[in-house]
Amino acid sequence: MPGDYFHLQAQYTRKITDKFILAATTTQAATIAVKSANHRLYIQKITVGITTYSAKTWTFQDDASTPVPIYHISIPAAAPTTAADATYTIDFGPTGIALTLGKNLDVSISAAGAAGAIHIEAYEKFEGSNIAYT
Repeated sequence: MPGDYFHLQAQYTRKITDKFILAATTTQAATIAVKSANHRLYIQKITVGITTYSAKTWTFQDDASTPVPIYHISIPAAAPTTAADATYTIDFGPTGIALTLGKNLDVSISAAGAAGAIHIEAYEKFEGSNIAYT
């Protein structure tokens, strides 16, 4: 039975993303792209599993001229001593956190060096209008 997360994804447009960040990878523009300037992304949950450690930061943000960050992780230089510390999760709930209208989700990486896998649960909703009423 689908949960609350899937309900909104099915009602609007599901935007689930899995991405592998390699040690040589730098900033990932448009990790999730909106359909148009009249659509808004709602990020429900981000899970990051680190596989290669390097003192770097990864920031999940929209691509507005002044980016709006929604999640930031600092990756340690060495692997943590417990497996639970190797996974980062932020859960914004079923309705999610809204990005700026018409803006994509980027992953800003401070520098190459760290690696891992990213899973993002999100949906896209039409909210703008380019129709002029007279």
